[in-house]
Amino acid sequence: MENNSTVEAIYITKNNIIQNTTSVGRYNVSISFYDSDSFSKPVLQSPYYVDLNQTLFAQVSLHSSDPNLL
Repeated sequence: MENNSTVEAIYITKNNIIQNTTSVGRYNVSISFYDSDSFSKPVLQSPYYVDLNQTLFAQVSLHSSDPNLL
């Protein structure tokens, strides 16, 4: 991924399920998706489709010198 890029995670459903998520800001994060809870084999294909109620394993790391960000 290029520096200073914008990434969007979207979901596609066949039902009328509505979920609102709002976030604003600029953050330096690393995001990886995995096939299992062992976090040993990252998902490399894109797009990566999962079924409704399927468990999705994600590892997200925030890189910041601000101790107030968690």
